[in-house]
Amino acid sequence: MRDIPLVKWITAVLAVIFSCFYLYTSGFGIFSTQSNLAVYLFFTDVLCILVYPAWKKKPESKILAVYDVICIILITVSITYWLIEFPIYAAKRAGMANNTDLIMAVILIAVSLEVTRRTLGKVLLFIGFFMLVQPYFGPYLPGILAHKGISLRQLLSFNYFTDGIFGTVTSTFAVYVMPFLIFGAFLQHSGGGEFFIRFATSIAGRFSGGPALVSIWGSAIFGSITGSPVANVVTVGTFTIPMMKRVGYSAEFAGAVEAAAGVGAAFLPPIMGAGAFILATNTNTPYGQVALMALVPSLLYYVSLTTMLYSRARRLGLLGIPVSELPKVWDTLKKGWYYVLVLVIIMIALVLGYSVPKTAFFACVFVFACSMFRKETRFTPKKFIDTMIDASKGSLMVGATAGTIGIIMAGISLTGLGVKFSSVILGISQGNLFLTLILIIFISIIVGLGLTITAAYIILAILAAPALIALGVAPVVAHLACFWLSLTSNLTPPVAIAAITAAGIAKGKPMLTSVHSCVLGLFLYVMPIAMVYAPQILVLGSPPLAVIEMIASYALLTIALAGAVQGWLVRNLNIPMRIICLAAVGFLATPSFYTDIVGIALAGGVALFNYIRGKSTPANA
Repeated sequence: MRDIPLVKWITAVLAVIFSCFYLYTSGFGIFSTQSNLAVYLFFTDVLCILVYPAWKKKPESKILAVYDVICIILITVSITYWLIEFPIYAAKRAGMANNTDLIMAVILIAVSLEVTRRTLGKVLLFIGFFMLVQPYFGPYLPGILAHKGISLRQLLSFNYFTDGIFGTVTSTFAVYVMPFLIFGAFLQHSGGGEFFIRFATSIAGRFSGGPALVSIWGSAIFGSITGSPVANVVTVGTFTIPMMKRVGYSAEFAGAVEAAAGVGAAFLPPIMGAGAFILATNTNTPYGQVALMALVPSLLYYVSLTTMLYSRARRLGLLGIPVSELPKVWDTLKKGWYYVLVLVIIMIALVLGYSVPKTAFFACVFVFACSMFRKETRFTPKKFIDTMIDASKGSLMVGATAGTIGIIMAGISLTGLGVKFSSVILGISQGNLFLTLILIIFISIIVGLGLTITAAYIILAILAAPALIALGVAPVVAHLACFWLSLTSNLTPPVAIAAITAAGIAKGKPMLTSVHSCVLGLFLYVMPIAMVYAPQILVLGSPPLAVIEMIASYALLTIALAGAVQGWLVRNLNIPMRIICLAAVGFLATPSFYTDIVGIALAGGVALFNYIRGKSTPANA
C-alpha cells in the first residue's frame, strides 16, 4: 500500500499539514489545549500507520492494507470523540464515564499500543500492556505489585480522560518537542548539517584519528539542534563512518564511535531530547535552566569521547586527514556563520526565560531568511514542502511513544508503584546515598535494555528519582541523574537503537558495535554520581571557583579514564599503569580538593614516567 502513488500523496499532504500546524502554533499560539493534543496524537498515529507496515515481512499485504485502513478510521473516530466530549465530561460527568466513553477509550488504548509496536518493536508494547492491566489485577499480584485493585471503568476513563494518553507526555511533545524538530529540519535543509560537518572536519580532522574526532564533534554540533541520536547517526555517520574505516578502524568500532557521539544529541543544549522537556515539566524547572545545567556535563562527555578516541588512535598509530584535503576554517565560517549564531541566540533566549515554542519559531524564521541570500541554500516551494515532510516523519519515532508512555505513567500513578519501588531501593541500600546510586545505575541498565531514552527516563523518574530525593538530593538534580542514566538505552544491547543503526551504516556486527559503544560511553555512568555528590558541575548557584575546580577535575578524569580503557598516555601503557590510571579516576571523581591532588599525582606520575622513558609513540600510517 505504501508504494501506491495516492497513498504516498496522502502521506505527504498529512505530513505537511502536521508540521505547518505546529509551526504556526509555536509562533502565534495554540487554539486550545484540547485541539493541540488531539491534532498531535491524530497526525502522529495516522502517519505511523501509513509509514510503518503492520508486518515487516509482508509490508504490502492486501489484508494488512485493510487493517491499516481500519486502524486509521478507529483513530479518527476515537480522537474526534475525545475532542468533542472532553469539555462535557470535565464539566458534567467527571469520574462517571458512560459506555461510549469506555468503548472509545479501549479503541485509543489499543491503537496507541499498536502504533508503538509498529514503530519501536515489542519491548515498550509489553511494558505498556502490563502497566495497563496491572492496576486491575492488583489483588492477585505478588510483592510490591499487589494492591486493592482499580475498577475497569476507572482504569479506562483515567487513561482516556484524566492523565493517561492525553497527559503530560503528549502535551510536552506537542508544545515543546515538535517546534524544535521543525527547526532542526529547517537547519538541515538549508545546508546546516553539511556546514557543521565541514566545520568539525576543518578543526579536528588533522589530528591523530582525525575522522573519529570529526565524528565526535560533528555529531555534537549537529546533535545540539536535532535532539535525536538516531537522526544524528544517520546524518553524520554516512559521512564519518566510511572515513574512519578508511584510516584503519574496524567496522564495529567505527559504528560505535558514531553511536556514542550520536547519543549526545539527547542532552547537549540548546535543543536536548524529548526527555529533557518532560524533565523540566516534572520538576517545574524552566527549560532554559535545565539546558544551562546540562551544558558542562554534556561538553565533558564529548571531551571524554575525544580523549578516548585520541588515545586509541595514538596507541594504534593512526594518522589524521592530510591538511591539503581539509576545508579551511575561515572559508567554512564565511559561508555558514549564521548557523553558529542561531544556536548561540537560542541558548541565550532559553536561559533568559523566553518561550520555548516562540524561540523555535523565530529560529526557523531566522534560518529561512539567512538561507535566501545564497542560491544553493535558498528555500524553494519544493524545498519548503520537503522540509515540512521530513520534520513530520522525523517526529514519529518520538511521538509513537506518547500514548504508551502515558499508559505506563497512568498505571504507576494509579497503583502508587513509584513510592513502593523507591522504598525497596532505600531498604536495600539502608539509606546509603552511594549504594542507592549504584542500585539505580544497575536498574537503568535493565530498564534501558529495550526502551527509548524518553521511555527509560520516565520510568526511572517515577521509580528511582524519589529515592534520591528522599536522601536529600534536589529534585531537579535527581531527575537529571536519572535522565543521564537513561541515555545508555541507545547503546545497551540487545535493542541499542543508535548502535544498531550505526552498525548498519558501517556494515558491522550489531552486538559487537553496541558493546564497543558502551565502553566508549562509560562517562555516562560517571556524571550522575558527580551531579549528586558535586552539584557544582551543574553551574547554577555555585561559586565560580568551585565550578572551575570541578570542571578541571573532571576534565583531567577523562584523560585518566582514556588511559585506563584505551591503554595510552604519552606512551602505550602496560596493565599496572592502566590500573594506576583507573585509581586516578576514582580519586578525581571524589569531590574533594585533597582527593583531586592524589588523582592528579597518580595520572601525572604515569604521564611523566612515560615522558621520561622517551618521546611519545610516533603516529604511523
